[in-house]
Amino acid sequence: MKISVVTPFYEGDRYMQDYVDCMEKNREMLAQAGHELEVILVNDSPWKTLKAPANGGQYFRVLTNSENRGIHYSRVSGLTEATGEYVMFLDQDDLLAEDGLLRLMEVALKNPADIIIGNANLGQADGSNLVWYRTADHVKLIWDLQTYLNVGIQIISPGQCLIKKDAVPQFWKEHFVRVNGADDYYLWLLMMAAGKTHSFCGGSPVYNHRFTGDNISADTTATDDSVYDFLELLSECDYFKQEDIFRLHEMITYKAQFRKSNLFGKLTCTIANLDIFIANLKFKKVTKTGYGFNR
Repeated sequence: MKISVVTPFYEGDRYMQDYVDCMEKNREMLAQAGHELEVILVNDSPWKTLKAPANGGQYFRVLTNSENRGIHYSRVSGLTEATGEYVMFLDQDDLLAEDGLLRLMEVALKNPADIIIGNANLGQADGSNLVWYRTADHVKLIWDLQTYLNVGIQIISPGQCLIKKDAVPQFWKEHFVRVNGADDYYLWLLMMAAGKTHSFCGGSPVYNHRFTGDNISADTTATDDSVYDFLELLSECDYFKQEDIFRLHEMITYKAQFRKSNLFGKLTCTIANLDIFIANLKFKKVTKTGYGFNR
């Protein structure tokens, strides 16, 4: 089997060596088990030259956008050129465990679901790591559409996922978000709405989300703007329910209001969205995570 890792690069020179070392370790592990790796770097800063690393062998390829087009377009550009049966969208500043791809592939071979999801380490500002899925109840909610509509996205990054190339919805490949930050949220919603299946790769985390201070995912305003952007697109999707679009809009708007309000404002908007508030409290209790309500 063959895996294609697609990574948009935007002035990411400082991450390149760590990235290449990570890919080489994963390639070696895959090769020992009889699998192949293809790495596609999509240069989204075309004013800078991006070359395949000298020690990258023949499995690195570089594509260059004609202009800066954003992460969603770059991921689709790489996906179009990918030749693997499975793809991973890994960010330039994140890393995998050296056996991360192999472990995900082993689950895919045993249970050929449309997406295989592994656990994640979340780098914190103080240098520590926080494991994302800490309870069995949280694992059960990984691919639950209602949780995504009432609480938020439950996959930290597509870098913890192996996706069947032919399971990526055509709608996602043709309708691009204009604001960076939530194209993965958009992808998971479309896949769940289309009835795509998932499997979980247990054990230690396969993916490490590094805290750099520049992570888009940490900017709630940017990610909210990106969600509002794809909500407009979803209204054109014939298999995504309009009531689900409305619910997601309610949730994102409520949480944005809650974050910026004083105590009286928090109480007022919570009373108006009491069902969403209760759903988030239940989520926090079963997942034992501080994340969820204010994400």
